[in-house]
Amino acid sequence: MAQAAASTCEICTAGPGEHYCQQCDQLFCGSCKLSHLRTKISKNHTFLSGPSINKEEKLFCTEHEEMFLFYCDDCDTPVCRICSVEKHSRHLMTDLTKSAEKIRFEVVKNIEAKVTTSKVNLSKIEKETKTYRDEIKAVIKTITEEGNYWKNLIDKKYMKMVLIKLF
Repeated sequence: MAQAAASTCEICTAGPGEHYCQQCDQLFCGSCKLSHLRTKISKNHTFLSGPSINKEEKLFCTEHEEMFLFYCDDCDTPVCRICSVEKHSRHLMTDLTKSAEKIRFEVVKNIEAKVTTSKVNLSKIEKETKTYRDEIKAVIKTITEEGNYWKNLIDKKYMKMVLIKLF
């Protein structure tokens, strides 16, 4: 299996590129990230961190070829800087990262609720299956006992008939 080459910091080129600045579209090492956040112009930039960063996965507005920065709550869609002014100027907007985190939280909560419901349903199924098996065992026992009763009764009758013919 092929492995991806380790990304390096695009500023100092010495450290590993572990932090991705969403506004600058660049990878930073830890110390360059701190320096970046200390400057006035980039102090509010947001970073993605971790081993699975893939800056090529960024989504861009097809109309303006700009990176999505906002999420329009009214239209339920990500929006670039230009679209936010032209098409969504009076709409309720939130930061894309915050919106994604909110949606992620809601999805996790929904999945957890479904897992809980599934566990409850599984427990009911297991309980009902046990009850069904117990009922089947009881029916088998009743049929066996009834069969043995009739077999014994027939055996007795047979023996009486055989004994009568012998004497």
